[in-house]
Amino acid sequence: MNRSDAVRELVKAHFHLETDIDGLPLAVSPIGPDEIEAAIETLLSGWMTMGSRVAAFEEAWAEAVGTDHAVCVNSGSSALLVMLTALIETGVLERGQEMIVPAVGWSTSLFTVAQAGLHPVLVDVGAESLCLEGEWDRPVMAVHLLGCPSRATGPVVVEDACGAHGASLGNRRAGSIGAASAFSFFFSHHLSTIEGGMVNTNSEAVANAARSVRAHGWTRERSDRARINAANAEIDPRFLFVSAGYNLRPTEITGAMGVCQVPKLEAFVAKRRANHHQWCETISELNLPLRVFPELPGTEHAAFAFPMLLDADASVDRQALCAALEARGIATRPISGSNLARQPAFGRVPNARVEGNTPVADAVHTRGFFVGQSHAFDHTHLERLVDGLKASF
Repeated sequence: MNRSDAVRELVKAHFHLETDIDGLPLAVSPIGPDEIEAAIETLLSGWMTMGSRVAAFEEAWAEAVGTDHAVCVNSGSSALLVMLTALIETGVLERGQEMIVPAVGWSTSLFTVAQAGLHPVLVDVGAESLCLEGEWDRPVMAVHLLGCPSRATGPVVVEDACGAHGASLGNRRAGSIGAASAFSFFFSHHLSTIEGGMVNTNSEAVANAARSVRAHGWTRERSDRARINAANAEIDPRFLFVSAGYNLRPTEITGAMGVCQVPKLEAFVAKRRANHHQWCETISELNLPLRVFPELPGTEHAAFAFPMLLDADASVDRQALCAALEARGIATRPISGSNLARQPAFGRVPNARVEGNTPVADAVHTRGFFVGQSHAFDHTHLERLVDGLKASF
């Protein structure tokens, strides 16, 4: 038996996806035997830092999203920071410029804007999408919240698609709409490399800047490195730095697992969308004092999670409802960072301000929550959720 066969048999012997609790499968992660086998093979290869497997993942993900370039990093938050920094470095954005940011989003959807040197302006989100909507006169951070595509437009659009793998707006995939986009491959996302992120763009200049920013500011992975090296012939090109970069590189394990993941995206998202549609339809028919958020016309929802919003006059508050659901084994979470302007950290974000009133974000902050969604969920998960909701009012 060769090494690959031995690894394969080891994984099969110890990978128990059939285990369940109360009849509900535990296999809610996208990681399966293929990914574990690829990770072990990478460890055994002796090459574990960023290399050919990461490059293969980048190529596959660029094709899946529909962009010319993809640059892999160590997390979705890092992808946001690298993306914004690269856009500033190439002149697409200017340091000190205001950027419109939805008041409802993840913490680093906001923080990285300021960290890159931009001035974040929080505004309210749409009542039907919980995303940034409308046309703006300044650059916008379009957060595709929980897989729902943001329909915001502006002079420059950048996309936080960290939870929107496979979502679409019209005939364009989320991540291919703006000047650049960021994805996350965290353990709980549609596709997972445990940790990991990606910057997508059609601009070779932005991609090259991102490659330098993610790895110390050096030129090594840039397509234009020969020109830069020649212009700086007195410096050893192995340690030639052209950007004030970071070290946000992924490992080869990220690349190896990602290559296994990408072909599974279509089936995963199709199942999630079917679940989302069925859950919206079923829960709406219960006539409970809460609202759900169906897929909007002209969009394809990636269904990262299933958000709900309690009515203002509901007989129970969010804390009591979530506690009742948790007691039934149904995990709950607030909707992302809720109204980020009401988070304690907001006062520590340089040059951040709020523009206009934020009634939708305020409602989300006090009455919004979500439950998990997965391609591995079936009718039993919906039945458990329905029973829990009906028993809570």
